[in-house]
Amino acid sequence: MEKRRSAPDRAEEPLFEPAAAPPRADPRAATPSLRAAFAGSRSLMPREKIAALGPASLTDAELLALLLRSGTKGKNVLAVAEDLLRAYGGSLELLSRAGYDELAKTLAVGPAKASELAAVFELARRVLASSGEDFPVLDTPEAVARYLRPFVLAESVESFYALPLDKRRRLCGVVGRARVSLGTADATVVTPRDVFREAIRVDARFLLVAHNHPSGDPTPSPADLRLTADLVDAGRVLRIPLLDHVVLGDIPSRLRPDGTPDTDGCLDAVPRFRSIRASGAVDFEAPV
Repeated sequence: MEKRRSAPDRAEEPLFEPAAAPPRADPRAATPSLRAAFAGSRSLMPREKIAALGPASLTDAELLALLLRSGTKGKNVLAVAEDLLRAYGGSLELLSRAGYDELAKTLAVGPAKASELAAVFELARRVLASSGEDFPVLDTPEAVARYLRPFVLAESVESFYALPLDKRRRLCGVVGRARVSLGTADATVVTPRDVFREAIRVDARFLLVAHNHPSGDPTPSPADLRLTADLVDAGRVLRIPLLDHVVLGDIPSRLRPDGTPDTDGCLDAVPRFRSIRASGAVDFEAPV
């Protein structure tokens, strides 16, 4: 009978030492942070600058860098923010119009940061929209431009608005229903039926119409004048007089004495506009 071997007192030594696991890379090392962007500089970091001097003291790039939080491989977040602004001509307004889809395709932004930027820009627009009355009196072209400002600023294409008014020239419709057409960068197609539909629904006494020129130049085109004349005729038949057609352009830039952008002043700025009624190019034949 074979004699059973006894179990060894300890495990046998391995023939080879196991290879040491490679050190885990720190993902933050590849994407320089906001602090890295200001390393070696005597300038205050954006967060410190806000605490000491207020948010108005930050440049557009610094504000954007705060939202982005981290850069890309080999480029700190401030440089990324500056590149992103430069891609849109240095204009926050143009950047705000980019939208989620366009921002998400940008290597330096990506889907997560694109959603955050889109949310911030939308909040800014809603603050502007909520700062006025829900049903304001729109008795001047400037009042129309001021009321529609937060809505048309977000548009990179032409949008046409029909604003029904009561007998005191107070808005009696909802601006969400007032946009009757969304066109291209230099044109929009509307019909009198589309324009007067909401005015008829709310039993309006008068009607104002307005649209934007994404180019920034509010000068009415020949097509704008022809459409206005058609709407005046339709209003006469429907007995809902068209009071005016206001064309909106961009917001003129404002600078402080030191040459920096006046962001506080821009909050109250009214887009450039042209009143077709005031131009005399179309005979409205309606009370003012």
